[in-house]
Amino acid sequence: MTDNTKALLLDIVSYRLFGAEKPEINNADILKLLKEAYSQTVYTMVFPFVEEKLKSFAPEKFDALSEKYLAKLIVNTGNFHDHGELDRIMTENNIPYAVIKGIASAYYYPDSNMRDMGDVDFLVKEEDFEKTEALVQKLGYKYDHGESGDVHVAYERPGLSILEIHRSVNGIPKSAKGALIKNEIEKAVPTSRRIEFASASCNIVSEYLHGLIMLLHMVSHMTKEGIGLRHLCDWAVFVNSFTDERFRGIFEAKLKSFGLWKFCCIITKTCMEYLKIDEKDFVNEVEIESGLTEAVLDDILGGGNFGKKDMNRYREIKYISDRGGNSVSDKGIVAQLFSSLNEKTKSNKLVKKNRIFYPIGLAGESFKYAGLVLSGKRKSSGTSEMLKEASKRKNLYNELGLFKQ
Repeated sequence: MTDNTKALLLDIVSYRLFGAEKPEINNADILKLLKEAYSQTVYTMVFPFVEEKLKSFAPEKFDALSEKYLAKLIVNTGNFHDHGELDRIMTENNIPYAVIKGIASAYYYPDSNMRDMGDVDFLVKEEDFEKTEALVQKLGYKYDHGESGDVHVAYERPGLSILEIHRSVNGIPKSAKGALIKNEIEKAVPTSRRIEFASASCNIVSEYLHGLIMLLHMVSHMTKEGIGLRHLCDWAVFVNSFTDERFRGIFEAKLKSFGLWKFCCIITKTCMEYLKIDEKDFVNEVEIESGLTEAVLDDILGGGNFGKKDMNRYREIKYISDRGGNSVSDKGIVAQLFSSLNEKTKSNKLVKKNRIFYPIGLAGESFKYAGLVLSGKRKSSGTSEMLKEASKRKNLYNELGLFKQ
């Protein structure tokens, strides 16, 4: 992305979300801007701003790009409807639940349709997990992904959103701090709150847990395939809804105990500098190195939503963190590669059943990865550059102090 496209994208988002100064856009920038907005999953926020100029400047492109916008709106509308349907079936069957992410984030936007929607994610108590799976299967939903015992299992029905049934959330580290966080997440269903908006009524997690889950979600995906601008917008509209004093009262002590307060302050300061949210004094009590917020923003924009812009992100994961660890590894990138292959081997069903197969499994995973590189499915060209980028990302994430305060 050029610096000009980056600046324009941020200016449009700031204007639409927070009433910042209205930016001027040249016709020549429009197509690049829309392409970037799509990669960052903020298309429905950006398209209306350039719609009239696009119609006169590039009429041959207008219909296709307009249809893409309308398709996003249809998905959003369907997603809101599906949340209402989820509420109905869960209420009728006396299963307590709490929605996380999507609609819980859209609730804070000045217009909920500005927020591009995806799956319907919701938490249930552990004792209700199998009952909920049976219920959605009875309603015609088919298994999509996830295994028994995973953080979530997903079900899909044609024409409807994918339902992700969560027993917990991604991003919780395997540590003492992780145990504290897990205990907090277990309070999500009993402390849920009722919302009614955008033609949907449902239960969402409390303000406190919504904030915590968003931070965990960012950590989980940022240190792996990456997050897009949508995630930063989710945090921006959320944190901007609080006074400084109220935010501190709800979050400061808890996030410090989890080792997430510095990360919270860095992300908030990034929103202040680039999305023009209100000044938040609490960020000034944490030492944030010069250039760190710019590096965080570049990392977010560089990968796009879940690595949509740069598929090398999936290759880089093996050098940065363990998939099951949800935190950045302290190992060097080569040692981390072997650690990742080790984790992948241990997750193999055959190895789980009988550890005697572990050496064979490890050799198999190593040869498999090498084969993918040599075959071009994990491109060998650019491997040196990929290793540099993995090292750069790892250094950046270590500066965020994740789960270490």
